[in-house]
Amino acid sequence: MPVPVGAARCRFSNDRAFTLIELIVVMALMALIASFAMPRIGDFFYADQLKVTVRKLVGLIHRSSQLAQRHQLPYVLAYRPGERLFVARPEERAGAGATDTPREDRLSLAGTVTVRDLWSWYGGLHDEEAVVIRFNKNGYVEPTVIHLREEDGQEMSVILTPFLGKVKVVDGYVLPETEALFQ
Repeated sequence: MPVPVGAARCRFSNDRAFTLIELIVVMALMALIASFAMPRIGDFFYADQLKVTVRKLVGLIHRSSQLAQRHQLPYVLAYRPGERLFVARPEERAGAGATDTPREDRLSLAGTVTVRDLWSWYGGLHDEEAVVIRFNKNGYVEPTVIHLREEDGQEMSVILTPFLGKVKVVDGYVLPETEALFQ
């Protein structure tokens, strides 16, 4: 006996749904893929504080150089050890407080990260005192090495070169012995 046309249409529309087994298989595959991705996502969000701080410091260094070029004023990047804070501002305002500085022009160090010392071409080695890194109105900076250390003993060096706005990041403590370091 032939099937009426309307009945066939209803039967075919029910054939388009997924079965319970298909849904379970897809869910199991999604759970498997998520189990591989979650540790990497966790590493991304809970990254090494020293590396995160170095990245933010490099960004602040570039921003200081750009601000000096944009405003055609000498800028300073001052480190205040008591506050564990880097602040970028025009040189004539170097003594002003950090509260009037825009948030993007300052960097508070992460809880486990400290500045071990800072070496500059003309000032030599500085440790435990407020340090100022100067950028001229063209954005050039004197050769400088900033040594950062984490509580677990891991260290990184941030090397500022005067021309081309180059900033190098090196694992470990780098001694500024040669001029080739800044080229």
